[in-house]
Amino acid sequence: MLNVRLPTDLLSQIQTSSTDSTHLVVGAGLAGCLLAWRLQQRGAPFRLIGSTAMPSAFSVAAGVINPVTGRWMTKSWNFDHLLPAAEATYRDIEQPLGLNIYHPIPELRFCQNADDVKRVGRRMRNPRYQDVLGDFHEAAHAAPQFNDPHGSFDINQAAYVDLPTLVRALRKVFKEQCLFQDEVFEHAQLKRDGDGWKYKALRADKVIFCEGAAHRANPWFKELPLKPAKGETLLCQSPTLQLPPKLFHHTKWFLPYPDGSFRIGATYDEADLTAEPTEARKNELLDAAKGALKAPHEIQITAHLAGIRPSTVDSRPIVGAHPKEPGLYVLNGLGSKGASTAPNMTTQLVEHLLDGRPLDPEVDLARYSD
Repeated sequence: MLNVRLPTDLLSQIQTSSTDSTHLVVGAGLAGCLLAWRLQQRGAPFRLIGSTAMPSAFSVAAGVINPVTGRWMTKSWNFDHLLPAAEATYRDIEQPLGLNIYHPIPELRFCQNADDVKRVGRRMRNPRYQDVLGDFHEAAHAAPQFNDPHGSFDINQAAYVDLPTLVRALRKVFKEQCLFQDEVFEHAQLKRDGDGWKYKALRADKVIFCEGAAHRANPWFKELPLKPAKGETLLCQSPTLQLPPKLFHHTKWFLPYPDGSFRIGATYDEADLTAEPTEARKNELLDAAKGALKAPHEIQITAHLAGIRPSTVDSRPIVGAHPKEPGLYVLNGLGSKGASTAPNMTTQLVEHLLDGRPLDPEVDLARYSD
């Protein structure tokens, strides 16, 4: 059981008896919990509501932070700003909560064809990629366990974040402080109340929805231009395959853990948005693993995980105020890059709420206005 001890000055800020809260945060996943944490750091009163029984993307996410992604090997959007914010945030949370959640890891990506070799060559000559791309390795030189007919290259500044441990620890702290209500949010119970809003016995000036793929039940933000996609991964162990501490990106990726287990991921499916993992995607991942590895290995599946990524049509998060309902806000659309984007997005939103600072136009909900 996690034993959390908070500083006295932080505990003095906690409000446990009032039913009023300036900020009501709806959704207790990664975005909601980080937003609540930032509000607490600023001494801003809040209440967090979300159900631990509902499916959540964070609970099955690998939390990979990958600087270079996709078929075209492009540098992740705004990576130079997002990575420092992410690392600083997770380090700030680790110490007081006694956690170890942020894990830098070297990455090796395998070229799949001659076009990949040409593409990475161009990237390596591009000054924008100098900080994230390392050496190129000729075919069959970098990793003896893997099939490597076209060569591979190093990617710097990759990491993974233990998101389930992070979110559950924050939920536990907020629950002990009587600031987290573990329940399904009933949208019909949220009513306009003068200049603010009232939810059952709780009054709030500002309500921030961080609901991920569950936004479809939200009558105020159900029209968000989200593009949800299901992703599945496999947690595995093997008596014959021992991977060094490196993220290997073949057609799928292999993420090894210190205990010798590893994860294989991930699939992408916009058609099937059910919460359950599927046999077809399990076979897809296993086939990709067999194709990537030189020798046959006994891969034992210890968990088959599935979650819905709340992606967007333009691959940017969505942050900002409702265009017609004062006091209602949204933070959503983190997609598969939540581990890297959530820290900066929550910082932006808190500074917007408390200080009136403008949001980045690239993520502001207002960008969809006619």
